[in-house]
Amino acid sequence: MTVMVGLNIVIAGILGFTAALCAGASMGMRGNRPMSWLAVALAMGSVQTLVMTFAGGSWFEASAAAMLAPPAYLSAGRAIRALAPRPGSGLPVVAVVLGLSATALVLQAMGSPYFYQALAVQLACTIAVGDAAYQMVRRARRSLLDGVTIALLCALVAFSAVRVPLLLNLFGPEVTFTSFRQSWLETALLSVSGLLVPPIIFLLLARTVSDTIATYQRQSERDGLTGLLNRRAFDTTADAALSNGGAVIFCDIDNFKQVNDRFGHEAGDDVICTLAALLAESGHPAGRIGGEEFALLLPGQNVESAMELADDIRARFNGTLHPVLSPNEWLSTSFGVSYCAPGESPRAAFRRADVALYRAKEAGRNQVSAFMPNPDVTTTPSPRAAA
Repeated sequence: MTVMVGLNIVIAGILGFTAALCAGASMGMRGNRPMSWLAVALAMGSVQTLVMTFAGGSWFEASAAAMLAPPAYLSAGRAIRALAPRPGSGLPVVAVVLGLSATALVLQAMGSPYFYQALAVQLACTIAVGDAAYQMVRRARRSLLDGVTIALLCALVAFSAVRVPLLLNLFGPEVTFTSFRQSWLETALLSVSGLLVPPIIFLLLARTVSDTIATYQRQSERDGLTGLLNRRAFDTTADAALSNGGAVIFCDIDNFKQVNDRFGHEAGDDVICTLAALLAESGHPAGRIGGEEFALLLPGQNVESAMELADDIRARFNGTLHPVLSPNEWLSTSFGVSYCAPGESPRAAFRRADVALYRAKEAGRNQVSAFMPNPDVTTTPSPRAAA
């Protein structure tokens, strides 16, 4: 007994320490929600372990089981749900689980047989764990970590669910909390659950940390307004994408300062996002390299195909009717294209594309120009006047 007490104290301490780490990590990461929910789940698990150790077999343990076990599983499910960009509320599950927990407490206060209290608690735990497993399946990636997490959660769901029919078939309404708690079956099920929970928590922590790192990395590589690659990430991507040659497209929104001056920066941001979306739809690496300047990488393609793509984007952007513009006004953009030879530094191709873009601007805007030693190669300008 002394060994078990000491082991439970160690387990409670580990859970409490890990909860404190998760809470600190959440605050350090500006309120990371998955970490916050894991901290809540671990704190509840720590408290319940201490209650089972020092108040085992008492009415207080039964109350603690109703107040802590289902909400702890529910918090783990909320942590998994929070991994998604749009997690949703999940309020129906929360209401059912907390309602069953409250029902168990009311039944205990009324002096109802423990059988009915246990039934409410087991149903609440099963629903909470089942929701956690379902959320994990929905958000799973093709990785070993997620596969193992799902397998362990499904096993926990099975062991939690099997306690309900066992409670109905092996124990009757006359069962007491003490006899149920001390039965070999309940001891075995609790032991198995105790073996499953720590690795699940560890794997959820690993997934949360992995997602957080990926989020920060994505934010460091992406432009905040458009979601395209920023200049630093674009340069890094170009080194790999153009190692075997390809084409580079530079583009710039024509007379963009007039849009900002006439309609405000919010309208200007909308215009920038419109062009960014067209570039992203091309499926090629796209970046925002300046205020209204963008670039596109076309690995393995030649200048002719790059000019065709650039002119298609130019025509689509020029045909956009922005809400702030009058019916006889259109947006336009100019493009510069250059070839990048295999083994050549992409920076050299960037400089040539920039020169070609400047020539397109000089030639009247709203057109595509390819870099040539003789600067006379451009596409036919659009008949529409540049905005």
